[in-house]
Amino acid sequence: MDDIVLVTVDSVRRDYADALESLSERPVHTGVTGSHYTRPSLASLVSASYRGAITTEVVSPTVAEVLSDAGYTCLGYTPTPNTDARFGFDRGFDDFDTFVEPGNRGSKLRQYLGSIDALRWIYYKVYPPQAKSENRPRDREVIERAIAEFNDAEPPRFLWVHLMETHRPYGVGDDAISKELDQKAFFRPDRLTDEEEAAIEGKYRDALGRADDNVAHLLAEVDSDPKLAVTADHGEGFGEDGFYFHQGHKRSVADFQTKVPVVFDGVDAEGPMSLLDIPPTLVESVGVDAPDPWHGTNLLESDSEYAITIAPWHDTATVAWRDYETKLVARDADVSFDDGDGRSDVERADVDRDLEEQLQDLGYMDAG
Repeated sequence: MDDIVLVTVDSVRRDYADALESLSERPVHTGVTGSHYTRPSLASLVSASYRGAITTEVVSPTVAEVLSDAGYTCLGYTPTPNTDARFGFDRGFDDFDTFVEPGNRGSKLRQYLGSIDALRWIYYKVYPPQAKSENRPRDREVIERAIAEFNDAEPPRFLWVHLMETHRPYGVGDDAISKELDQKAFFRPDRLTDEEEAAIEGKYRDALGRADDNVAHLLAEVDSDPKLAVTADHGEGFGEDGFYFHQGHKRSVADFQTKVPVVFDGVDAEGPMSLLDIPPTLVESVGVDAPDPWHGTNLLESDSEYAITIAPWHDTATVAWRDYETKLVARDADVSFDDGDGRSDVERADVDRDLEEQLQDLGYMDAG
């Protein structure tokens, strides 16, 4: 059976896909995300289940579990606390690493400021998300680890890599937007000058270019010609709805937040599509049957007819249903999902303090 490589790149808008020059040499399809920020979007993707978007946790069977049962060695390298094993992202993997060091990130002041909504803005002034981007490995380091482990693993192999430098502040050191500009865009986007807006978008495009280079390097160095899917967890805002970046509490289902590029290689599939269509399409492309609980469509056999985006935050959600020509949106919805195997409701996730701080470092206000 053929190897499979899945690459997810953080925060890539569909209308900025031209910055992915190497990947854009292949057909670029339009994908619709299952949710509006990393954790629920990737949970729904790897689970091929809308239940993952509602609960913001992985639901079995995952794509790794299905491929593992079929004899694949499964490897996952995702440098973000959003894919922590406590949310189930390690299920089915023989080797899985988020590169996140637990422990001793807290302080009494930090815990106090971070626990009270009225003091949230002070919290972010004292502990800005930009400061913690330095603690993550560079994407090239993650890619090199993935190459080494993949080439050393017993085939057939499934590799999932998530790239994070396209997440604000769009890099490390000089590659990133400045701390001051990052905070201004986050808190007071109405005060940004034209030059500052251009600077932010320029750094974003630069980050997309580096991601493209990293994917090209990965494909050049692995020792096989794998089936490939590249996509993003969500898009990014540049002031269109009055805010910058992606902010979970906004529960945005706007196109700039939910339309992302999808690129296949070695897989004869076309979009538009829901990202939940990717797992059944990939596993069926290597002769493995997609399990019945999956909600996605095998694009090798039929076109995707609709996509649902569920944007939960605490106990309510915004839900968008689209048939790729029209979109129906329900805001402040009390959402539950029942497919005969049980009911899932939108509710606040139970996240311990250390992990919540790591998520807040990425800009997810009240991250649980």
